[in-house]
Parts: sequence; C-alpha cells; structure tokens
Amino acid sequence: MKNKVELYNEQPMYLLRINQEYCTYEVLVNDFPVKEYYRSGKLATAIKINRAILKSGPQKVTIRMYPYGDLLQQEFGEDQPYMSTLKKGSAMLVEVIKVPDWKNYNISKEESIKVVKTEGYDNQEFVGAGLPFYEFSFTFNAEVPFEFEGWTNGIDLRKVDSTLLKQKIISYFKGYQKIYEEENINKYFKINFDKTARNLTSNYYAHKAHSGDQVFEEIKEQFLNSLLKKNKDFLPLKDYELSFFGEGKVVTLKQSSSFKVDKRFRGKSALHFLYQNEDEEFRRMISPYIYLYLPKDKYTGKDEDIQLEMIK
Repeated sequence: MKNKVELYNEQPMYLLRINQEYCTYEVLVNDFPVKEYYRSGKLATAIKINRAILKSGPQKVTIRMYPYGDLLQQEFGEDQPYMSTLKKGSAMLVEVIKVPDWKNYNISKEESIKVVKTEGYDNQEFVGAGLPFYEFSFTFNAEVPFEFEGWTNGIDLRKVDSTLLKQKIISYFKGYQKIYEEENINKYFKINFDKTARNLTSNYYAHKAHSGDQVFEEIKEQFLNSLLKKNKDFLPLKDYELSFFGEGKVVTLKQSSSFKVDKRFRGKSALHFLYQNEDEEFRRMISPYIYLYLPKDKYTGKDEDIQLEMIK
C-alpha cells in the first residue's frame, strides 16, 4: 500500500458545506454516494468529496432531499408535526469549497468556488413543496494532481437482467460475509486494496503524519477493528433494493432511503451485523459498504458469466 499511494506537493481538497431547512438529504458526487444525513440539525463540518473525484475537470454534485417524517416527534416530542412531504420552507444551500493545500490547511485559505440554492430559498417558496422526494444537480470544475480509472471502465449494469444481477450481488455479499466470519485477513485486505489506495491517495492521508508508516498502521488497525469484532451476528439479507451508481457502472444492494423505514437501517448496506463489546450492555451494528462493478475486458457478453468485483 505504501508503494501504491502517490504523494503530491500540491494537495487541493474539495469540500461541500451544506445548510438545510426542513429536510434530510443524501449527497452524490459524480453519481457516487459521499454522504447520507437523516437528522434535523445542521452538519457541523464540511464534507470532503475528493474520494469521488477521479480526475480533473467537471464534477457533478447531486442532492437528494427527503421529508422529516416523524423526525421532529422523535427528537422533540409527540406534539411536533409529522411531515410526509417537503414543505414550502424546505431548502438547501450548498457551497463548494476548495482548500488549495490540504497539508497546510488553514480556514482562512478556503476558497468558495460555487454556491447553489434551491429555487425559492430566499422567500420560503420551495419549488418541491408537497413532494415526497426532490433531487437537483449542478457541476463545478476541479483541478487535482491524480487520475484514477476507478469504475469508469465498467459495463453498464443497468442493461443486465435485474433478477440475475441481484443473484450475483447476493452471492458476492455472502462471500464477503464469509470473510468476516472466518476473519480472513488476507482476503479482506486484497478485496479492499485498490479502492483503499485510491481513497488514501485522493485524501492525501500519507501526509497526515511525519511517518507514512504510521498512517498505514493506523489504517490497518481500522480495518482489523471491523473485521475482528467478536460475537458477530449477521442479519438476513432482506428488505433491500437494487441501487445503481456511477452512471450504471456501480451496483449494490442497500436499504431504502425513505423516511418510512427503520432509522437504524435507512440508506445502509443490505449486509450488516450486530456485535457487542465486553464492556457494553447493548449491541452495535456495522454495515460494510460494498460497491461492485465489472470491467469491460472481463465481460464475455454472457450475463450468466458475470463475476462482480469491488470497485477500484
């Protein structure tokens, strides 16, 4: 991994600073998910999005807005209203921030390169009022020192029979679950190697400490902390939906984003397990995010031969 991760003198980082009113939201960059936020309060920190940027040029940001549902009732009491649709006061303000040199980050050096508001933001006349879902997109230009293939060389999986594709994904998920159950460290690291190298490179993690080795040791410990949890109890694969990203080149099975589903599972991977630390009275949940694709050069033309892979 140390040999794979590139180091750069110039480290531009791109972030999204978001303010919302009367809605929850999901954020995608280049049709790849980077954030789900299903709370009523404001997100305190900006969202780093470099991991969804594969190369310099135009970048597409998509925001998906959802109603509160019973969120206010859960947080503030039963006298609060239930919101099954977006309201006139629902609104989003998204600011694209560029930090020219991440290794020497200083808030005074942030550059605001684009601000986008939903229509009706200033007069509480939201154009999507009355809808159970609203989506909007915009683009901005980014300059980064790296260029990745990522999932761009994948086939359009939307053209594959959905029933067959679900079977292929379920098979992959079960194999991934087996790696967790057997605590197979070598397979776990091998499957996640390429995407991890890309994420570390694009987020400039190797410069986070004086010693690159220290950073990689920390990353390794984070991986092992998930893999080696004791008393793992995997829940059945159910109530999932087939979800495409990356313009159809990336696929996964995930729980619905609807405010009507159990908030513990909302928007999460269909694969999840419960565990309990020795010093705790309750069980926690981990949902490994698994995004799959099929490189064009490995597609035989026969859908039944498809062998999905973790994205690079």
